[in-house]
Amino acid sequence: MAGTREGVADLPPGDCWQIRDALHRSLDEAETVSALAGIAADFPGFQAAMQRQAIDAVEQGRQISALTDLLTRRLVALSLAALPTPAPGPWAWLACGSQGRSEQTVHTDQDNALIFADGLPASADDWFRRLAELVSDGLVHCGLPQCPGGVGPAGADWRRSVTGWRKALADVVRYPERKAVMLATHYLDLRTVFGEESLFEPLRRNALIRAGGNSRFMARLREAATRPAPPLGLFGRIRRPWFGPMAGHVDIKQGGILPLVQIVRCHAVRAGLPQLHTIDRIHAVVREGLLRAETAAELERAYRTLVGLRARFHAEAIEQGQRLANQLPLADMTPDEKADLRRAFRCIRLMQSVQRQAVLGEGL
Repeated sequence: MAGTREGVADLPPGDCWQIRDALHRSLDEAETVSALAGIAADFPGFQAAMQRQAIDAVEQGRQISALTDLLTRRLVALSLAALPTPAPGPWAWLACGSQGRSEQTVHTDQDNALIFADGLPASADDWFRRLAELVSDGLVHCGLPQCPGGVGPAGADWRRSVTGWRKALADVVRYPERKAVMLATHYLDLRTVFGEESLFEPLRRNALIRAGGNSRFMARLREAATRPAPPLGLFGRIRRPWFGPMAGHVDIKQGGILPLVQIVRCHAVRAGLPQLHTIDRIHAVVREGLLRAETAAELERAYRTLVGLRARFHAEAIEQGQRLANQLPLADMTPDEKADLRRAFRCIRLMQSVQRQAVLGEGL
């Protein structure tokens, strides 16, 4: 999503929630994809307004995710009306990735899936494919590009019957090779956005229980969480490229947010916990007595540091009409921000070391 309509980003800070309410009403009332695209163009202005009003970055993620949910539901409704026949049976539209976890920013793409009931006519899959294409194309028109990795229900791998999804979930747990584990991280973060929640959620919860009890799967999941290393060099210095277009920048997502989300997911899946948001997962693991309160507090602090820095730089870019990126200029951070960032990276590196020891304990 990019750009803002004149006036939204310039409203005074006190109007932050007025902007949200106006966006919600506008989405509910929109009758065309073009109208929805115009409303989605105001999402960045709302994100910048939340930052100006000092709204916590975690809450910003929940609010932007809720807007994307509403946008998607409205696109689904318009797409259903455009199809010549009604749905052939019960179904649901699902979201994973940052939207599934309710951690989204306006700098994002699509990560969606679709599930439909068993026992439908043979033509049902083609009907759902056409629906998926309409909704996915609508999201592109509204500023959410297709996932570069092909995560979307227009493709058969992300559009399945209940039985198909049950088998897919079972397979990634039973045969946890590298690609399967990558798929599992998407599958276990899927959330119903539109339709029958009862079609998918029981499958996900059953898969969580099986995954947590499968030592080989957990070893592979932990191993995957250790691969994106935080950019820390000798003496705790933050590493960044010295040459090229990203010179002096640190990748806050690949080096920080992604590995932290993966580490926390490991703990939640090991315990079979259904929570999706990273903060909710941290709190749930502590309640189960599976993570020390001090460790959990450090993980939460690290997460809030990382998403908070990204929110600040994104808001500044939005207000200046610049391209959004996850690579942040280290020179533009305050000394306190740099200290907090180093602390977050050290936390991640320590937790990755713990995950490596757990993998070795599994004999892999």
